[in-house]
Amino acid sequence: MDHITIANAQRLLTLLDCMRARQPRSPLFDQLNEWGLSISHLRLLALLSPDRELSMRELAEALNIKPPSLTALTRRLLQNGLLKRRPHPDDSRVILLSLSEAGQQLHRDLEHERLRQLVHLLSGLSYTEQQVFLDLLERAMRA
Repeated sequence: MDHITIANAQRLLTLLDCMRARQPRSPLFDQLNEWGLSISHLRLLALLSPDRELSMRELAEALNIKPPSLTALTRRLLQNGLLKRRPHPDDSRVILLSLSEAGQQLHRDLEHERLRQLVHLLSGLSYTEQQVFLDLLERAMRA
């Protein structure tokens, strides 16, 4: 790696940290903290949204975690009434998970809040600048 790319990567990290720090605290995210939910919990909710039903094995593979770690993640979500579980109709050894109504609502609320925050972020740029920024970000993601 060249020095300029390393310096630019450090600048990007600083900007991302600044962006997180400047976002106003949402009561929704405070509620997540009270429930002890992490980014991993939110990723799991997203995998099951809006109305998907996956086995524990499928979820562990999608999240790239070991089954015992997934069990701990799902336990917290089940305790908070955000997930439903049921046995697979063809194989009683397999447990299927899906979002409860409360889990679906939480996921919708989170997506709305994330969108609101990104609209705020992009509003500091002209429409042309927004397009250039997003095109460059997409190109960087493909690299």
